[in-house]
This record gives sequence, structure tokens and C-alpha cells, in this order.
Amino acid sequence: MKDALMIGAIVAGFSLFSPLLWSGIIYLISYVSGWQFLAAHYKTEPLTDGFHRGVYGRIGVANYNGVLRVAFTEKGMYLHVMPLFKIGHPPLLLPWSQLKEWKESHSFFQHAVKCKIEGISISLPHKYLGTIQSYVSAYS
Repeated sequence: MKDALMIGAIVAGFSLFSPLLWSGIIYLISYVSGWQFLAAHYKTEPLTDGFHRGVYGRIGVANYNGVLRVAFTEKGMYLHVMPLFKIGHPPLLLPWSQLKEWKESHSFFQHAVKCKIEGISISLPHKYLGTIQSYVSAYS
């Protein structure tokens, strides 16, 4: 009987602790990456469609591998994350005029396009380079 209560207590504790731990980690990543800083200036409403899903990218020092949602509009570049990762990550609309220092980056495993906004580096897959160049030239 004692063992059954102990196992029940462990399962209940784990069931409560795991979501709290997950939420805390995801929220911490939003601060470390600079997402929270950007949200203070560029927070927007979520898009319902028209975005690329499962995008690999990097914001600040944090890798968002396969969880980014990205869209390109006349107003700017839209960034959001998948629902499971949205704690501390409100949608962002980064104006083209504020995105600076565009450059291509080539490493052993990855080809990317990078920029900076408010001192925070953003890296996206190289396949978006043409789209980004057309919007930057037209709207910045």
C-alpha cells in the first residue's frame, strides 16, 4: 500500500512539475535570445495564414530549429513560433527599415542569410534570400 501511494505521489508530482519546467525553459530562451527585447518594440497580432512553417533559424544566441513561422510582407518580416513554444514568444513584425547589415553566411553545414535589428542577430535559411532582397529593395 505504501509503495502504491509513493508511486502515485511521484506520478502526480511529475505531471505537475514537467509542464512548469518546460514553460520556464521556453520563457528563459525568449529572454536569452532577445525575443522579449524585440517584443517590447515590435509585437504584433498573429497571422492566421500566409507564413512558412517549420523554418530553421537563429535569433540572438538561440536556435529555433524547425519551430519558426516566417512571413514576408510590405510592412516587414513576421516571426512567430509553433504553439508548443509560444510561451514568452509573442509574434513579431520587424519593419524592413529597421533590419540592417544583411549578409550571406556560409558554414560547413548551413547557408544562411543574416541581419541585425536593435543589435540582435537573426539568421534564416538561404532559400529566402531572393524574397528578402526583393522586399528590402522595395520597402526599406
